[in-house]
Amino acid sequence: MGYVSFSLPKEIVLEFKNEAKFQNFIETGTYKGGSSYWAARHFDNVYTIEIDPEISKATASRPECPENIEFLVGNSKDVLPELVENIHSPSLFWLDGHWCNISEVGKDMECPLIDEIKALKNFQSSVILIDDARAFLGPLPPPHDDSQWPRIDEIILLLKAQFPDNLVTIADDVIYCIPPSLIPVYDKSWIKYYGTRFGNKKTIFHKIGRTILKSIGLRK
Repeated sequence: MGYVSFSLPKEIVLEFKNEAKFQNFIETGTYKGGSSYWAARHFDNVYTIEIDPEISKATASRPECPENIEFLVGNSKDVLPELVENIHSPSLFWLDGHWCNISEVGKDMECPLIDEIKALKNFQSSVILIDDARAFLGPLPPPHDDSQWPRIDEIILLLKAQFPDNLVTIADDVIYCIPPSLIPVYDKSWIKYYGTRFGNKKTIFHKIGRTILKSIGLRK
C-alpha cells in the first residue's frame, strides 16, 4: 500500500487525486514502469521521463503498455521544464529520477532533484512527492558520488521557498509537498496509519522513538 514501505504511496495518491480532481500524473524515472503503468489506470494523462533510452524503449514496448502514457527520454533537469510549459492544470508529481546504479547512463549527474523542483515553481496547487527520502539524510556509500546529491535541509528549504503555504514533511521514505487544500487529506491518512507506523514495538519507527526518548532522559 505504500505505507511503511519503499514505493509510491498509492492509497494517498488516489486520495489526493480524487479530492483535487488531478488529471495528470508526472513522473521522473520510468525504469520498468511500475508507477506509470499503475497511474495510467487512475489518471487521464501520464508522463514519465527516463534518462536511459534503452530502458524507456523496453518499458514502452511491452504489449500491455497503457495508451495514455507518454514516454519522454532525456535528463529530467532538461525535459521536465519543457514538459510543464504545456501543462496548465494542477498535477501530481512523483520525482524518482535519481541514479540508482542500474546502468551507466546518468552517472555523471546522479540527482537532478533540485532542478526538478525549480521547474515546478508555478504549480502551487499541485502535490509533489519525492521518493527515496533516506538518500538525502546522510552521505551515500559507493558507488554513488555524494557530492552530486542535495541534503534534506537544502531540499526542504527550497520547497518552502517556492511553496511557502505548503506542508513539507516526510512519511516513510517519501518527501511530501502538499498545498493547503489537501493538507486535511494527509492529516487524516497520518492518523489512520499512525498505529501501523509507530504502535508496533517491532517497527523501526518505534525503536527510533525509544532511542530518542532515552537520549533526552524521558525513558529508561
